[in-house]
Amino acid sequence: MFCTFQGTAEPSDSGTLKESKPTRGLHACGNCKRRKIRCDGRQPCNQCESRDLQARCVYTQQIQRVVPSKRTLESLSKSLKERDAILSRLFPNHNISDLASLSVQELREAVLHGGSTDKVLPSPTDSTPQKSVTQDSQWDEDRRERDPLPAEADDVNALSLPFDRQASYLGISSIRAALAAMLQVRPQLRGLLASRQANMNNITKHDEAQPCYHPSQPLLEYPRIKWSSKGQALVDAYFQRIHIFTPMLDETSFRTNYLSSQRQDSPWLALLNMVLAMGSIVASKSGDRDHCKYYTEAMRHLDLSAFGSSRIETLQALALAGGYYLHYINRPNRGNAILGAAFRMASALGFHREPSEQDGEGDQSEAAEVRRRTWWSLVCLDTWTTTTLGRPSFGRFSPSIDIELPKLRIDGEDGFGQDMGMTTLVENIRFCRIATEIQDSLAVTPVLNPADRDRFDESLINWHTHLPSVLSNDQNCDEPVHLARCVMRWRYWNLRMLLYRPALLDATTMTQMGHQADHDAIEKCQQLSKIAIEDIAKTWLSHQMSGWNAVWFLYQATMIPLLSMLWQPQSPAVAGWRDQVQTALRLFEEMHDWSLTARCSKGVVSQIFEASCELMCQGEQSCLEPDMNNNANETAIRGIIDDAPKSINMVFVVYYLRVICPGPELKPGFELTAEVGKGQRLVLISREMRAMRHAWHRITSILWRETAL
Repeated sequence: MFCTFQGTAEPSDSGTLKESKPTRGLHACGNCKRRKIRCDGRQPCNQCESRDLQARCVYTQQIQRVVPSKRTLESLSKSLKERDAILSRLFPNHNISDLASLSVQELREAVLHGGSTDKVLPSPTDSTPQKSVTQDSQWDEDRRERDPLPAEADDVNALSLPFDRQASYLGISSIRAALAAMLQVRPQLRGLLASRQANMNNITKHDEAQPCYHPSQPLLEYPRIKWSSKGQALVDAYFQRIHIFTPMLDETSFRTNYLSSQRQDSPWLALLNMVLAMGSIVASKSGDRDHCKYYTEAMRHLDLSAFGSSRIETLQALALAGGYYLHYINRPNRGNAILGAAFRMASALGFHREPSEQDGEGDQSEAAEVRRRTWWSLVCLDTWTTTTLGRPSFGRFSPSIDIELPKLRIDGEDGFGQDMGMTTLVENIRFCRIATEIQDSLAVTPVLNPADRDRFDESLINWHTHLPSVLSNDQNCDEPVHLARCVMRWRYWNLRMLLYRPALLDATTMTQMGHQADHDAIEKCQQLSKIAIEDIAKTWLSHQMSGWNAVWFLYQATMIPLLSMLWQPQSPAVAGWRDQVQTALRLFEEMHDWSLTARCSKGVVSQIFEASCELMCQGEQSCLEPDMNNNANETAIRGIIDDAPKSINMVFVVYYLRVICPGPELKPGFELTAEVGKGQRLVLISREMRAMRHAWHRITSILWRETAL
């Protein structure tokens, strides 16, 4: 017998059941994990809700750990060993880890030369294609540390013609400003130079290049420096060809310390190695690379901690590195940075203030004199290296600087050389004061008004006129004095030329000639560039201190006739400009052994010169296109041409237009009349220079076609 019981249950809310028995999560929230308490897995959980921390109740996704199988590990290991074996056969003289830093071209060169380490680095021109370099890496000098010397990819000198790449800031006084004006006058020049640069890259890409030494090498690679006959020769070369410009070292004390070979402190070793590096440069040809090892050794003693040093030797070593050496190897931005840091160090040491009177006796007097010479040498180096960059001076001659000029001492014949160094330094300081004022004015406004320009020019002329006779005349003298005299004069011509050059750059972008003052400034600039080229050709010497400066100032001066040829290709002065450029090209060739950048400078100048000659032969093609803004003028000219008879007398018209009265000489509003035959006349009237030029090329081209028919 079965009994069945039936009952009823009250319906319950499903939501209530869910809340009473929550579903457990797979893991606790982040807040509960941190507090190490039990979590119910809800969102938010009870613990966070009770503490009003709902915002912190966050569950993170757990990542399952994947353990590779033994077979996978064995396969990867075998594949890696096979690749290492292949790389070892291809590059037997390289560590595999070092290959990652090499470019594709460098790897190819290493394979072609059997992995030899002395032929891995390609010519710097190989690294110039625009698509392979990021836009902001043009002046990244760290990227070019692996390049052999010289490194042409220098935006300051524009030796690799990097027109389209971003560069460090350069003002109106820079070479880049002149090259930009050339491209604006002749846009076709860009394509011609690009093709010529590509051809030059193909020719020079297999040239053997010697890599420079780098600070990443082991510290004990070079022995401790002791006296040697070779080192003595380098020290002598430094004091003969460098010290005459920046006599910041006490020559007697320096030579004594070097001969004794007792000092082994880092400030002394840094200074000694920089002196040896500069001595190696000025005592050898441009192909020599011994200076690299001395510079590398000096840099091991000039790390970041050196900027906190209070030793004058450290300051002097940084001045030589930033003011001379880095500019020689085409690292100008790094050189400016180091020289700026040296200025900060010198001001922190109080070198910009005149010592008190109680320090004016005995050894203190000599130390105070060295401080003066060191400070003013820094001022001169900074002025010389930034004059052609168009950057502000940041107050080299501010009122807070009251240090006196170096004092001249005459100690008989033995002290004549050092006294000449002081004389040269004092005159260079006066020149740099004028140059700094000009530099700051050009940094504010590129084109100076005629009054300011004449005032600056008069100051420069007055400085040059009142130079001591030993520095101003052409009498026979020792080599150091002759070198100082020539370089000072080259700087004088260059600064005067840069003072007037903005007028030429501005005129190339104008549709018509400006006021008479601008025209006079252009002629003055062209005349100064001619004088500079002729002076360099007569006075340069066959050693690197002379060749280095000569190439730089010659490169600056040659840009003026090049730009003038592109701007006024039909001027009667073209023949003279062409002769100046050809003289410069000959000098660059002669200076190849005495300047690191002579070959590159010659390449840039010759490319622009050949391209400009090609454009002059082809004619200005852009002017043959119709000008939409001068339709009325073109219609009138075509009407005159249609009415003129097609006879042999048309040749006379062409001859008259092209030879007897060439177009660029005409001024706006000039009326030209030419007899065509049978009493008819051909008249051309122009109200605007631009319209006249377009009409000029159009009428002559049509006349040539009519004559041919």
